[in-house]
Amino acid sequence: MLTCVRMPDAVEIRDIEHLHWRLADAESPLTFSTNGHGLSLVAAVELACIAAHRETEKDDPRLTLRVPNCAAWSLVKAARWPERSHRARLRDADLAVVVLPRCGNDPWWSQCIRDLLTELKGNGFPPKLAGALTGAVAEMADNVWLHSNAHSPGLVAYQIRRRRFAFSVADVGVGVLASLRENPRYRQLSSSMEALRAAIEPGVSRFGDSGGMGFPSLLHALADLWGTARIRSGEAGLLLDRRRDRRRKQLVYLPNLPGVHVSARCSLEAPGGNQ
Repeated sequence: MLTCVRMPDAVEIRDIEHLHWRLADAESPLTFSTNGHGLSLVAAVELACIAAHRETEKDDPRLTLRVPNCAAWSLVKAARWPERSHRARLRDADLAVVVLPRCGNDPWWSQCIRDLLTELKGNGFPPKLAGALTGAVAEMADNVWLHSNAHSPGLVAYQIRRRRFAFSVADVGVGVLASLRENPRYRQLSSSMEALRAAIEPGVSRFGDSGGMGFPSLLHALADLWGTARIRSGEAGLLLDRRRDRRRKQLVYLPNLPGVHVSARCSLEAPGGNQ
């Protein structure tokens, strides 16, 4: 649970979507108290995406975000993304943040992917599943180079614990709607929600009739795990939740956020209690 503190009042934030609505009209500076649990990796990357967008708006004051005693947020901030102009990999215990190189065929990035595969297998993930999850991360990173048209590098962040895995891939590019509209077949799309609905179908891409964005493979990789997958672009967000016996899918409208943020969490064990 997050608590967004604006003295003297405290506003309770239940999830990342609520967090963004509160930040949409936030004044600077803003401090978050995390009740001792810290931000999740997904929330830390989302905050970085929001801050990057706010700082590009000429009439919007700089948003100063303070999250005391939070390893995930500290590591994301230390990456200096998206301002950093060169690749980087930062580590803090089970957390890793990677600022992507300028192209996907960089041998350094290939080594990062091999290291991720090794870490997953070393933390109890069967080799086949570890390969599928590593492939999902690599495919989402490929989207940054293929579809974002961004001048700034993309960001990959992940956390591996025993039999648990979470990752985020984010860019500050044109977003799903503008990307798909480059294909005449999808030029009629008029909103990010329409574009996101289309993008989660197999084979949908700005590149003709093939070479999709890979979202279906990401969802399928998590379908039989106790996890969630989330895609965020423009004013649209999609959440696939499989932490219970029945899979749930939710599409929501949110404050505008250019670029794409894809995140996932999974576990080899069913959550206990009422999680």
